[in-house]
This record gives sequence, structure tokens and C-alpha cells, in this order.
Amino acid sequence: MSVKIGLVGEPNVGKSTFFSAATQNEAEIGDFPFTTVKPNLGMTFFTVKCPDTEIGARCNPREGYCENGIRHVPVQVIDVPGLIEGASEGRGMGNEFMDAIRDVDAIVLIVDVSSGSVDEIRKSITLVTDEIRKWFADRIYSDWEHFSRRSEAAGERREVALRRKLALFGVSEKKIYEILETEFFPARLSIWTMDDAYNLASAILKHAKPIIYAGNKGDKIDANTIGKIKVSIPDIYVVSAEYELAVKRARNAGLIDSVLTGFNITGGNQKQRDALAMIDRWFRTPDVIRIHDLIEKVVKDTLHYIVVYPVYDENKWTDKAGNVLPDAYVMIQGSTALDLAFRVHTDIGEGFIRAINGRTKMVLGKDYVLKDSDVIKIISKK
Repeated sequence: MSVKIGLVGEPNVGKSTFFSAATQNEAEIGDFPFTTVKPNLGMTFFTVKCPDTEIGARCNPREGYCENGIRHVPVQVIDVPGLIEGASEGRGMGNEFMDAIRDVDAIVLIVDVSSGSVDEIRKSITLVTDEIRKWFADRIYSDWEHFSRRSEAAGERREVALRRKLALFGVSEKKIYEILETEFFPARLSIWTMDDAYNLASAILKHAKPIIYAGNKGDKIDANTIGKIKVSIPDIYVVSAEYELAVKRARNAGLIDSVLTGFNITGGNQKQRDALAMIDRWFRTPDVIRIHDLIEKVVKDTLHYIVVYPVYDENKWTDKAGNVLPDAYVMIQGSTALDLAFRVHTDIGEGFIRAINGRTKMVLGKDYVLKDSDVIKIISKK
């Protein structure tokens, strides 16, 4: 299971360009609303240092790839067509579009900052966030009376019932407990109102599906304006999807040696070389972030995910077939050895006996809290 990030925003804010720049896929791009008429699904990666450098044997990733000791772990990205006011009620095929992000881990809300107007940026953020929240609330509250009465008649605990209700949205049991411990909701489900469903939707977006703001078209405004936007909206990340896509295409054409800031220009005519040099200078602008760095922040800083490597042989760090570190599992910070066992397979989790640390060879119990880059062997009855 890889990380899944949804891209949302109003029409014509550059979502498809962002998607094309961020992933190995390219979506249809146009300078008019609703260029995207159905969700696009693509793949990108976040990077971690691979443990294979410690044992002198090259890893054999089942997913993603490894290059010079850097493991590239897959991230699914879904580009949702533009959302308009009333999308939560089905306007502009809103229901179909929203359904595409119901099980994402995080949402990147893309806004157009080219006007330089903080008020316009905030208005766009509010419109899209409200539509997402309303859509989740409507889905949660649908058939609520029947659901709540049935749950109470069966004597279900509130968290158990909500886990069943929210399964469609990919909200984990741990996140449900976190929401109920930190937010206030009526103890009896049968007295919940639409307002409670709305508050639960807000809590889901806060705890389980955080929204990150990406201010696109930052290349259309000067550095001073970018700075003012960051002061007014500190949690917005300013990007240029157009410049990112240009760099990606230049790399594919052999005009530059890397997509990273500071790339060397190795080909192209003078006009192309001047444009690439200008783009590289812009990437160094204060308060500007590269899209791949934004993806890294979402995975590591916002979602607090770590990468763990389950192995069959704790000495050679291989699976049964002899592949070195074939699997890189993305786990939330605080996950345990038992959580990892269940991720590998339900039977492995149910038959868990103990785990072994591949580095120290120490025996670990089910409550051992996993650390980033742990290499772990699970011993199970099954």
C-alpha cells in the first residue's frame, strides 16, 4: 500500500500541470476551465536513505527504485477535475470528482496566486475546503438514523460503529480513537445532528486527511509579493508547476543533467538555455518550494510516515527468494511490530510470536515502536 495524495482546486488553477510535473504521467493541459473531465492517476516518489548501503549489497525493490543508496518510495497522486461552488451537491459532476479522493491520505489544495491578492487566495481556499467538508459530512450522515439505531440496538461501542461507518473513507481505527479523544461528540450516536456530522468531517480533514495549500503560478508574481503572501498565509507553499514541467521535459530531452535546483544546462539553443537559466534562478527565490520537496513534506512532516523494511532473513536482509530489502513499507510514526506484522499479512499478525531487529539482532515484542529505516524480521505461528 503506497501513500495516496489527492490534488484538488477550482478550475484553471494549474492542477493538471502540477500533476504532470509531479508524476511520471502527463495529463491533458489547457488554458481553459474543465480541461480535466475525469480524475487522472499517476505515480511519484519520496526519498529515503536505503539501508542497503550498510551491507554492501544492492537492494531489489518490488516497488519504486533505488539509485546511489537513495530509495525512491512510490506515492500515488490523483488529479481531481476542478471543483466549483455546489460540487458537494453534485454540481459540475462534483459527486463523481469528490469520490476520487475519499480514501486519500492527504489533500493538496492548489490555488492560483498569480493575482497576488491574499483575499482572493483565501476565498479560493475557503470555497474548496468547504465543498470537501460538506461532501464528507453528507456521506457520513446519509442513512444515519438507521445506522445509529442499529448500532445502539447491537450494543456497539461508539468507536466500533464509527470505524464501520468511516471504512469507506479509509480512516484507520487509530485515527478514529484520536478524533474521539481530542474532539467533542455526543456519546449516543442516535442524538447526533447534521452539525455533528459536519464537525466529524472537519475532524477527519484535521486528523486523518490533512489539507496542504499549494500556491501555484508563483512565477507570475515578484519575490516581494510571494513574501507578503507567506506572511499572511504562513502554511501555503508557493510553486510553479509550469516551470517544474518545463524542467522535467528539458531533462527528458537531454538539455539539463538533473531536475534538481542547480542543474547544469547541457544542450538546447540560446533561447532555451536562457529560459532554463531563468527558471533555475527562480527556484532559488525565498519562500519558493520545489514540488518534489512539497511531496516529501506532506509524507514526512504532515503525515508523519516512516519507512520500515520487513525481511525473511535478518542477517542477509533478504526475502525467501534472496532478494535484498525488496519491500519498503510506509507506516505512521508510533506503529508497532505487531502493526507491521498485520501489514505484511493478516495471518502473520494473528500468529505473531516475536520480531527481530535486523541491525542489532535483538528480540522485539509486539509493542516495540518502529523507528524510521528499521529492518525487521517477523516470526509467526502462521
